[in-house]
Amino acid sequence: MIKNLIQFGLSEKEAKVYIACLELGESLASEISLKSDLPRTLIYDILERLIDFGLASYSVKNNKKYFTASNPREILRILKEKGEAIKEVLPGLEQLQKIKGIKRPRVEVYEGIEGMKTVMNNILRSEVKEFYAYGSSRSSFEIIPAFIEDWHKRRIKLKIIMNIIYNNTPESRNKIKNIKSLKYSNYKLMPIKLESPTATLIYSNKVVLQSWAKKPFAVLIEDEQMAENQKKYFEELWKLAKK
Repeated sequence: MIKNLIQFGLSEKEAKVYIACLELGESLASEISLKSDLPRTLIYDILERLIDFGLASYSVKNNKKYFTASNPREILRILKEKGEAIKEVLPGLEQLQKIKGIKRPRVEVYEGIEGMKTVMNNILRSEVKEFYAYGSSRSSFEIIPAFIEDWHKRRIKLKIIMNIIYNNTPESRNKIKNIKSLKYSNYKLMPIKLESPTATLIYSNKVVLQSWAKKPFAVLIEDEQMAENQKKYFEELWKLAKK
């Protein structure tokens, strides 16, 4: 019986006290303590929980509190009510499960030179075959030139194709002509002349917003839909860009 009551939802001690109450009928806490072989200090707390369950009640006579176990058939009523309550909440629970199944966007912020290096290295570690970038004014070469040179060497070794639209500046045009690291690269210039320290990178299911200002930082957004939309935006911009 104790095992079955535990499956119902009672603890072992609660089950023992309930059975003791059934056997004793109307009884004092001290009597229930002796019958259940549990310390009297626990009995009152356990009885309170049984009352909350609807499996016990009490009455006061001559300034003494007497406890009585509810009819065992109350367990069936409680189970039925629990079942009906679960049926009501089940659609909402299933909806929560569906929402959980949808991968929410993950956002990370990287600050400083080391943070920018981490963001760039993440592209090489991602095992992508190509990535996309636009809005760059090649400020990365000015802030971390040695790292970027080495990064491109590693990119070329991995044969990762870079599709990039540079900001249309004299610096960008000159560096495009001279830098050997542009192997495995497709590049164009913005249709308008624009200088900006910001850039957007798209690879895998990630979008990276970079700022190569005096205090560089990057925001990485991991979201399939956003990455797909940004890629489409890049493709339209590519059609307008110039070689």
